[in-house]
Amino acid sequence: MKKLTVLAILLPAAALANGYDVPNVNPRDLALSGSAVAAQRDAAAAYANPAALSRVEGVSLSLALAYLDLEARWEGPPASPFPGATASTKFRPVPPVSLFAAYGFKLGERNAGVGFGANVPGGGNVYWQNDWEGRGRIITVNRKVYGLYLTGGYEIIPQVRVGGGLVYYYTAEYLKQGIQPSTESFGELSTRGGGFAFDVAAEIKPISSVPLTFGVDYKYRGRMVLEGDGRFVVPGGFLQPDPLDPSAAPPVDQNVRHVLTFPDVLHLGVAYRVIEPLQLTFDYTWNNYSVYQNDVFEGDRGTTITVQRGYDDGHTFRFGAEYDLLPRLQVRAGFLRDLSGLDANRYSPTLPDGNVWAASFGAGYTLRSDLTLNGALFYTWFDKVRQLSDQELMGIYDTRVYIVSLGFTWRTDLGGR
Repeated sequence: MKKLTVLAILLPAAALANGYDVPNVNPRDLALSGSAVAAQRDAAAAYANPAALSRVEGVSLSLALAYLDLEARWEGPPASPFPGATASTKFRPVPPVSLFAAYGFKLGERNAGVGFGANVPGGGNVYWQNDWEGRGRIITVNRKVYGLYLTGGYEIIPQVRVGGGLVYYYTAEYLKQGIQPSTESFGELSTRGGGFAFDVAAEIKPISSVPLTFGVDYKYRGRMVLEGDGRFVVPGGFLQPDPLDPSAAPPVDQNVRHVLTFPDVLHLGVAYRVIEPLQLTFDYTWNNYSVYQNDVFEGDRGTTITVQRGYDDGHTFRFGAEYDLLPRLQVRAGFLRDLSGLDANRYSPTLPDGNVWAASFGAGYTLRSDLTLNGALFYTWFDKVRQLSDQELMGIYDTRVYIVSLGFTWRTDLGGR
């Protein structure tokens, strides 16, 4: 059936390992490789650990803009239909944001806080050349998962804080795939839609005299219903018959619906201040990508296509260090190892996924007591993947991701404690 199968293998597009995750681009968190779930201190806690919002005093802003570039390279192995051929993705950077505001206040005799914000927790861009050897598999994937958060935190006792709130995920995507054998024919799909989820979090400091803090943040999966249309561009209106079904009708434009799940995410973190100027951070992240077993596309012409994905859960180990180099200057660094739940036998050029190493560094400079500028650089290199299965396009895949993030934090005691 050519109506939807021509588009069915397009999803998803990843920006990092573990399906289609994007790292937290808040500059401080990014510089620590996302390991600071137990070391939150400003409005960015509304996303990373809402329990820490009860630490905020007065009004706090944490605003940042990032630059993300994904570079993927493919090479045809000797045993493939395209031995020695190569291709690379086009230069198409994207600007994910991290925008959060919070307000801290007294609730009875205890500290409390509320926060609101937005970021891009998932998605990615894959722009291959229009005439590359794998155009029948994919040309373009542009997916963005936007997250909106309304969360709060409360101090039960000085050593125990809890938090949580509502999460709304909204996805917009554009997908384009060539139709063989014509080099001018292609199909494209544009869909969008959203769904709600929730967040629960805690922060615990077991012994008040020991600078050791534990943090946990759990975001439940978000089920999004995406709707849009599929369109086909076939110059001359002629296509070769489908060899598997020569009687199949040529592709026709139609409305499309499918359900996309952004998986559960669990962060377990530790922060320890070794000496007064030095704090070390660690985080273990579990991504419940086993919920992502298939993509189901439903066309309004009575066609249903199921694409098997077969993901397993992802596991990430993150480490960071933050050092007060000068009274106004903090320097930060981190690294991580990300073990993806991808089934390597199903690797395709639509999935720049796989096991990952990443390193990061950054700094924060306090201009005045209420304003700090922050910056970070994050670099990821994927383990090289050799796809020799005929289920997908055979090849050797090599992927890199660069992220630069710049922003500021600001606070005022206006109306606070």
